Amino acid sequence: MPSFLRSLLYTSRLAAGYGPTEVGRIVKQAREMNAIHGITGVLVFDGDWFAQYVEGAPEAMLVLESHLQADPRHSDFRVIDSGLSGPERRFPNWVMGYADGDIDSTGLNISALAQADTYEALERFAQAVKTLDIL
Repeated sequence: MPSFLRSLLYTSRLAAGYGPTEVGRIVKQAREMNAIHGITGVLVFDGDWFAQYVEGAPEAMLVLESHLQADPRHSDFRVIDSGLSGPERRFPNWVMGYADGDIDSTGLNISALAQADTYEALERFAQAVKTLDIL
């Protein structure tokens, strides 16, 4: 029987007092920790807001979610979806894919994403990141 993954899709804002260089530190730390804990996903940053989808073993994901919510570099943290997601990963090759800059051309409006229902938000996010130059 395949084991199920847990996923998390959330939005947040870069907290006051932190600049763009902090985003680089966040990505570096996430890549290191995700590799250790078997977590994959992608982070999008539009200069103000983050949208992130991550997936992994349920235990690791619960710890990650609590760390993200407590991280002072985030404000306005909003979970869009968190739960069991099945045995297949959406982003199996990205320990932490990352995109920033002009994401408007993809149609991904992060603040609107936070207002969408879960299914629509997941679909919008997945569709948008397919068109991004992920590092």
